[in-house]
Amino acid sequence: GILPPGSPIPRFYSLASKSSDGFLEICVRRLPEGLCSEFLHGLKQGDCIDAFIQLHPDFRPAAGKAPVILIGSGTGIGPLAGFIRSNTGKYPMYLYWGGRDPASDFLYEPELTEYLADGRLTGLHAAFSRVENGAYVQDRVLDDATQLRQLMDLDAQVLVCGSRTMAKSIVKALDEILAPLNLDVQALRTQGRYREDVF
Repeated sequence: GILPPGSPIPRFYSLASKSSDGFLEICVRRLPEGLCSEFLHGLKQGDCIDAFIQLHPDFRPAAGKAPVILIGSGTGIGPLAGFIRSNTGKYPMYLYWGGRDPASDFLYEPELTEYLADGRLTGLHAAFSRVENGAYVQDRVLDDATQLRQLMDLDAQVLVCGSRTMAKSIVKALDEILAPLNLDVQALRTQGRYREDVF
């Protein structure tokens, strides 16, 4: 949680780092007229901010070797990239992510390429909405229905981070994909296999 100058209301950002990393990392999109994003983007090295950590213990991959399906959009990629960075055991991990334009906002692209090469990331499926024949992250999820059903048979877990609108579209897409397995997102939630961090 960050308190921008002149406001008593904190703005919350999902961490892309863990305490043992030795640094604190967040992913912030600069918004015109955005009090906190303008403040953060204007910081210089050595500046101080008023901030605090609010734990979200339910939003992390469960222990074990079951596949992990990470789904996000925009700056929601922050914690997902952090989970991939921490996947030193190289368990199956798949990322579905949506942005606007690969030329301007393919967030974490160099790191994701490195993680694909070293095995921390098993598959990367990116969608961009503001290009010719644009698509959204839910389109990539639907494109991979067969593989996702196979992963669900292996007790895969799903973590979703990004806007509420995107998350609703993902629930709809996954319910469609899971129907042949007599599963839905609500059942996955009950089993602890579907977790969200949405804003």
